[in-house]
Amino acid sequence: MKLTVIIILTFGLLSCNNSADKKTVDNETAKDSLVHIDTFYIDQNEVNSNEYKEFHQCDFDKFLNDPKTPKLAKDIYLDKEWNLRNDTEALALLDSLTAKDKTSRPFYFKVVTKSEKKSDGYYSEGLGYAGYIYVLNNTQEFASYFDNKQCHTDNDLATWADIVIMEFSISGEGSYDKPIVDDYIKKLKSNCKDCSTAQKETINKFGLTLKEKWNEFLKHID
Repeated sequence: MKLTVIIILTFGLLSCNNSADKKTVDNETAKDSLVHIDTFYIDQNEVNSNEYKEFHQCDFDKFLNDPKTPKLAKDIYLDKEWNLRNDTEALALLDSLTAKDKTSRPFYFKVVTKSEKKSDGYYSEGLGYAGYIYVLNNTQEFASYFDNKQCHTDNDLATWADIVIMEFSISGEGSYDKPIVDDYIKKLKSNCKDCSTAQKETINKFGLTLKEKWNEFLKHID
């Protein structure tokens, strides 16, 4: 079921009774006005749900209601039935991490984050590589997403550690004994020299999570 939103704006222009020595207000300015926007519909259960509050607060609703937003992106975000079998559609989501329209990037960042739980095969490889490169080349932007914990949570940060580990597990094969993760973390911290205190803390937390997950991965290497 396609999620839509109704906005009913009611503006009342009420007349006031002036004192006997003042002119009465024109009747045209005293009538009530009611504006209906019929292109949206809001379900009360959705209004009360945490999910609706999340994308409303994070300004994601405009992308969910935009006909240009891919159906796959909407379905992933809304936790509807979805799959990544169409490689072209799936990999296009990764390109959206660095979309020219920067206002759309946080929304697609969230979508890509949520896509990780069903990633496998070709998409999994693409996700790992794209995630590795995105965080490395857009470190401050990446960290800034977590300034608002209502939009991008600590669980999301941990998911991104899993995403980057995918790439290390493939590209690092044969070099598992080298400090490839430590070197990556050093680069991220260097990229974040001009970050805010909160963003530096996010990168530090991301680095610690990355090392923990990497060490866990190495334990299962034969």
